[in-house]
Amino acid sequence: MKVLKNYMYNMSYQILLLIVPLATMPYISRVLGPKGLGTYSYTNSVVSYFVLLGSLGITLYGSRQIAYVQGNRNKRSKVFFEITILKLLTTLFSGTLLASYLFMYSEFRVLIIAQSLTLLANVFDVSWYFMGVEDFKKNVIRNVIVKLVSLILIFGFVRSNSDLLVYIIIIGGSTLIGNIVLIPFLINQIDFLKLKNLNVIQHLKPAILLFLPQIATQIYLVVNKTMLGQMDSITAVGFFSSSDTLVRLALTIVSSLSAVLMPRIANLISEGKMKSVEYYMKQSFEFINFLALPLMMGLAAISSKFVPLFLGEKFSIVAQLVMIESPVILLISWSIAITNQYLIPSRMNREYTISTVLGALSNVFLNVILISNFGVYGAIIATLISEAIVMIYLVFSIKKYFNVTAMLFSNFYKYAAGSFIMFGITRTLSNVLPTTIFSVFLEIIVGITTYFIILFLLKADILKNWRNFFDE
Repeated sequence: MKVLKNYMYNMSYQILLLIVPLATMPYISRVLGPKGLGTYSYTNSVVSYFVLLGSLGITLYGSRQIAYVQGNRNKRSKVFFEITILKLLTTLFSGTLLASYLFMYSEFRVLIIAQSLTLLANVFDVSWYFMGVEDFKKNVIRNVIVKLVSLILIFGFVRSNSDLLVYIIIIGGSTLIGNIVLIPFLINQIDFLKLKNLNVIQHLKPAILLFLPQIATQIYLVVNKTMLGQMDSITAVGFFSSSDTLVRLALTIVSSLSAVLMPRIANLISEGKMKSVEYYMKQSFEFINFLALPLMMGLAAISSKFVPLFLGEKFSIVAQLVMIESPVILLISWSIAITNQYLIPSRMNREYTISTVLGALSNVFLNVILISNFGVYGAIIATLISEAIVMIYLVFSIKKYFNVTAMLFSNFYKYAAGSFIMFGITRTLSNVLPTTIFSVFLEIIVGITTYFIILFLLKADILKNWRNFFDE
């Protein structure tokens, strides 16, 4: 049951990374307002480019390399220190570039300096090591403690729209402290080695090969906010960011499985066990469809009532944005599965790079056209189309290695039927019930019950075979 345990730990870990902004969104959206929230998202998007440069693709590269040698303590220690030193050097370089940027541009300078706490936190991030050895429990423990403390600080010190700087420091500081807290857990897992025995430079080229597609990925994750801020307004950034956060939280529940399976499949590929790789791929896609389709349809169904209650009436436009953006839950889940579970473990960097460049270029191109004509709606549509382009390319990139139709669409019609029927019933309820928290909970309960009844009637395999997938 190790896969199940790691999936639950990693799903909790990923959710906890978002728990502070999500749990505080109803409060923060009212205190800071659309403009304050938009300013936070805009300055965060600027710093995220420098964080990406400092990371240099090491989260994916490092966890993969550790996974290859996870059973050999000496090799594991050597890889850890080599990659850690490399990340220290790249973060210092990125920090120098950020300082130069701040020297030349004065807009939001203080806020961007505060946001740069996340760049400092990057130096101390060793979560990639624990992903590589398939140990997700420690990540969850540190996040529970740190995130709870930051929640208390936010509610205690962020009281008005003038406290935006305080909010940024709390968010960045919690990330920094959370990364530092995890370091002591390394003591019993690695051995200290002499610097002369390390070969840091050997990791530079392969890390850059994974870094290049991550640049493109970051562009079409963040560029929407940057371009909205330049072409429309900071308030529009706040609306987009709110919709994107809600949709990607639902996505997190699904995509956590891919992070768990990446080191497992990397290890299987190194041992030449391709039948086991194909088995895990097929089963994971069925699990993704089982979760992603109802989450996609369910979020769209309840958005008209949930968003005004959760974010406030000023954010009512976000309900429509969520409905438009919700299909990316399925699109990105498929893309992440193909990338993390096969392309990266198989060192198919060319295909990975092409997919992300396609996504980035199409997103920037579509943003230029659509934002100028449709504002924040255009940014949402650009996101949806670019994610579809990425997913289609990735499917074709693995077509010669797997029976893609059987892998992606096993029992798909059953999960789709259950999701559409659930959407119809839940949406009908939403139209007749008053806008209250009780109504939202009732809609969720009715939706979940309806979905599982349909799956039971259609005899979906996952209801009886899920233990076989998660068994070691």
